[in-house]
Amino acid sequence: MKGAVFIALGDMVSEAHGLNTWLSLLDEVCDDGVYTATMNYDDERLYRLVEAICSRLKVDASDALKSFGEYLFAALHKSAPIFADSKTTFLDFVESIGSVIHIEVYKLDEKARPPKITVLERTENSADLRYESDRKLCYLAEGLLKGAAGHYGVEVSVSQTQCMHEGADSCVLRITQNG
Repeated sequence: MKGAVFIALGDMVSEAHGLNTWLSLLDEVCDDGVYTATMNYDDERLYRLVEAICSRLKVDASDALKSFGEYLFAALHKSAPIFADSKTTFLDFVESIGSVIHIEVYKLDEKARPPKITVLERTENSADLRYESDRKLCYLAEGLLKGAAGHYGVEVSVSQTQCMHEGADSCVLRITQNG
């Protein structure tokens, strides 16, 4: 997992609950909290932090990951605005995730492991995406999609018609633009 993800998580927790809460969570999971945005870190570090956050703040992991995904979109957009800014609509952006953005991620880091995102179907106001990743961070993906929709000034609903957390081999995310 890229250090940028950990940095954004720390920023989100610090902004919402204070720096001392973030530092306390790092201590709780025996993490030094030192991250470089472009470096890769063990996924287990993220899982331990999310688990500690959920326990401390009494929130469900799926809800926490969705909220973090919305926050993370803004952080990623700030560091690489071209991906969203080069698309005129939210659904055009969504269509570019697997076919453009993740290809560019691989070009920058051949060890990167972004999820495989495939557009299964797209209409004028909706899209179905297949999400495949051994990380099983589909809830984070839901939040990222909501964050992207906010960037484009559209409201969306995101639901899953199948999920790896319920035994499926991949998740299918249904995105519908409201209004």
